[in-house]
Amino acid sequence: MSGNRRALHFLIAIIISVSAAALIVTCTTSSVRTHTSVVAKQPIVAPTQTCAAIDPPPPAEPSRNVPTLAEAAQRNIDRRLKALAGELGMMWTRNPVELVHVVDDAAKSDPRSPSVTLLLAIAHAETNGAILDVSEAGAVGLAQATPVAIRQEDLSGKMFVTSDYLTGSRAYIMKKPLGDADTIASMLLKKDDAKRRARAKRLLDSAFALRREGVDELALLEPFASSKFAASVDNADAHNLARLRELKKLVAQRDNKRALKRYRDEVRGEYRSLKQTQLSAWKRYQDDLIIARDRALEEHFGRSAALVKKEQPYEAGEYLASTLDLRFSARQMAAFLVRHLERKSEEARRLADSDDVDRIEEMTAALYNGGSHNVKRMLAGLIASLPETQHYMRKVPATRRRLDATIARVEPLAAR
Repeated sequence: MSGNRRALHFLIAIIISVSAAALIVTCTTSSVRTHTSVVAKQPIVAPTQTCAAIDPPPPAEPSRNVPTLAEAAQRNIDRRLKALAGELGMMWTRNPVELVHVVDDAAKSDPRSPSVTLLLAIAHAETNGAILDVSEAGAVGLAQATPVAIRQEDLSGKMFVTSDYLTGSRAYIMKKPLGDADTIASMLLKKDDAKRRARAKRLLDSAFALRREGVDELALLEPFASSKFAASVDNADAHNLARLRELKKLVAQRDNKRALKRYRDEVRGEYRSLKQTQLSAWKRYQDDLIIARDRALEEHFGRSAALVKKEQPYEAGEYLASTLDLRFSARQMAAFLVRHLERKSEEARRLADSDDVDRIEEMTAALYNGGSHNVKRMLAGLIASLPETQHYMRKVPATRRRLDATIARVEPLAAR
């Protein structure tokens, strides 16, 4: 009996424990469902975080080791200009740094400017940087400009032009057709056959075509001359035309050696007389301008002209340009060089009759040095050779290539 009671009590305890456990599970499940339902109904709000305010950092200072684009470009330009000046210095150019800068400034001011290296090659060939020089032909300054060339480019300012310069210039131009006549007649006197006669006729046609080459340029000097100057040019032109017509008749004839020789001797005498007039008049002009230049320098600077030209040439040039002749100004002559070389380049393209850039460059140099009246005669065969001009037309391109190579050597450094 007592055993049965103990069994009954154990069974009741088990039932009570199981019932309690079931009740706990049921309540827990219900609570979870209720909480989930409540949470699902509430909107989800992103948590906010409160931070202390942070001041913006101060602006960064530019590094001195990292230049701006403008500064880098200027440094590259300066490097090239320095290299060009160094190369010109090795070519015995006076004041190469000043020369390079004044030419570069002129080139930058004109969008049509030829390359700086070509401009420098011309300037080097003309004076080697001696910007106060006066030549025996009356050319002055960095670009060795004549009064006629200055008038062509319409530059304004003082110019030292005397009667001697006018006389020399007229003789220089007006002797050319007489020289052509001498060349043609001498060729026939040396050997007279059908082939020579045919060549003489071709050359005579060229002489007629070129008779007035340069005459119109003399008209640019009329503001400096009296009315007699223009009349004297017209008279000389008419005389030259008559002489060429006389030669045309002689060329058409046969067996006229004696008459041809008499003609040749006469025109040769006239040619030589005019050449002597040219040389002596221009020499007096050169001497007068040099005296005026040196006197002005000594009076203004209070030093010998030789020292001023050596130590202060660019400053002296600007002073002389304002008081004596604008061609002494390196700045104005660099601007003139840009314009005049453009003019000569256009002439060269027409004469070269080719797109060969090297040929055009050589012809441009020849025209700058010798003038169209000489170069055209050389191309026509009326002048056998122009040694100075032919040397010049080789020298200038060679110098330009040398300066181009100098820039090319510093380009890799500029790119770093």
